[in-house]
Amino acid sequence: MKSDLSDSRVKALFIVASKSRRSSVAPYADLLDLATAQTTSVQELAGIKEQAKTFLKEAADRRHRDAATLLYHAAVAAAFVYHATEISGRAMGKQQHLYERFAQAWEGRPAGRLFREAARRVAETDPRK
Repeated sequence: MKSDLSDSRVKALFIVASKSRRSSVAPYADLLDLATAQTTSVQELAGIKEQAKTFLKEAADRRHRDAATLLYHAAVAAAFVYHATEISGRAMGKQQHLYERFAQAWEGRPAGRLFREAARRVAETDPRK
């Protein structure tokens, strides 16, 4: 999944995903919590990733597309960090910059810690270094 998210869109993702569970973005928030939990299995993360792709296709507006994009990346990052498994066809090295931006936007929260660790591990495993 390609991503061309600007810094303002990364911040918007933070706002959308952290809204009340009762809003129209509740599926995203609940699944984001599940995706960032260390106990979520690879199979569940792969399912969340696929659900995020469906949300992305069906999104009525940019806000929902951005929330689905965040969910997708959280599931991919969690599989990589918690299970040392890549569940996306896109190389993890291509995600490092985006994950660093997500980590900064989500600083001090479980998603921020997840993205920070994913970016760190990607940097460590990048064969270009």
